[in-house]
Amino acid sequence: MDMNGKKAYILGMGKTGHSLLRTALRLGAHCRVADTRLLQDAADLRRRYPAVDFHFGDMPEDLFLEADILLLSPGLAPSLPALVSARRAGIEILGDIELFGRITRAPIVAITGSNGKSTVTTLVGEMARAAGLRAAVGGNLGTPALDLLPETGPEPDLYVLELSSFQLAACHDFHPRAAAILNLSPDHLDWHGDYAAYAAAKTRIFRAMGAGDTLVLNAGDTFTAALPPQVPAGVRVQFFGGADEHDASIAGDRLCLRSDGPLLDLDQLPLRGAHNAENALAAALLARAMAVPVTAIRQALRTFPGLPHRLARIAEINGVSYYDDSKGTNLGATLKAMSGLPGPLVMILGGDAKGADLSPLREACRGQRGVVVLGKDGPQISALLAGILPVESARNMAQAVEKAAVLAQRGDQVLLSPACASTDMFTDYQDRGRQFAVAVRALTEDLA
Repeated sequence: MDMNGKKAYILGMGKTGHSLLRTALRLGAHCRVADTRLLQDAADLRRRYPAVDFHFGDMPEDLFLEADILLLSPGLAPSLPALVSARRAGIEILGDIELFGRITRAPIVAITGSNGKSTVTTLVGEMARAAGLRAAVGGNLGTPALDLLPETGPEPDLYVLELSSFQLAACHDFHPRAAAILNLSPDHLDWHGDYAAYAAAKTRIFRAMGAGDTLVLNAGDTFTAALPPQVPAGVRVQFFGGADEHDASIAGDRLCLRSDGPLLDLDQLPLRGAHNAENALAAALLARAMAVPVTAIRQALRTFPGLPHRLARIAEINGVSYYDDSKGTNLGATLKAMSGLPGPLVMILGGDAKGADLSPLREACRGQRGVVVLGKDGPQISALLAGILPVESARNMAQAVEKAAVLAQRGDQVLLSPACASTDMFTDYQDRGRQFAVAVRALTEDLA
């Protein structure tokens, strides 16, 4: 993509914003950066990039009107007045994934969904590497997509990208060779405005796909199962799910591919839970779409231990197992985690629900051992579950674990899967998971 001599304005200086700036400078653009925040590292940024004009704080409506192109970090509100003015002026606005797609010449595998996308993205990368391919993995997970591009030398054999709804909302002509929408449950409604807008953003992953490309969908998810009529002509649609007639399924105690037969026995899969068996099926279909041999797929599935904070077993204390599923930041993720463990469960729930309807928790928690709530929407969850099972409130994670340990009986599982975002109390979901693990280990020290 030619940006030589163009005025490129970068909006937002988080991790992705830094990647946008580095890329635009490498492509020869004259750059200006704006961020609504007063960043602590502003002086350092000005020293590192003396030729770049930085603007921090409030943004006048005409801030971007001299730009040839506006490069947008994900998650910034589209209603920002300066952004609205730029859009009305006809200035081209690109997100990092759209820009990435215009630069690279290597094939892209793209994965989105409300839940499971990090696991599937990592698995596809492991499968490709097991086949001897040079696979670069990133996007919303780990390394920003633009930072995967080599400054010199050849590109990887393929890119495997996890994509968020924020990133996809800024895509127009992005064209992956293979893509997956794993599932959809209400999330980020505070940003998108409603469920329909959130769903529409997810479907942008396939809008520019064409003949010979592959789209992988979840047969058991109401939203994804209804998508085929919207898919462009010529795109091969494949389904994963429990039924034998699907392209990837669970038959008895085996993972199976319709094109290749039995893939792996479930007891050979280190990943716990029925939802992770589905993740394995989705990853296998994406890998096969990129001609990865079944032998490499099997090897990756047998050796992949799973990602941190996703139904990770932390300890067993007095016959009670403790699981960290802090990545359960929405209702759908929590329901899947609950179904992946034998009961009875003591749940730790709460945080910022971001306006989501959590009422299905009433039925899911019926018959479980108990619940401990914390965080901004803890009182809402407590009221929701009143009369269903014992509910305790906690001020912090240490107290939540202590109260969960009191509620639990031998043979139970304590599951941190909050169904809420973490930033009302923690730096992020990783911080929340780490604090859970510290509190669990403190229980063992108290017993020593």
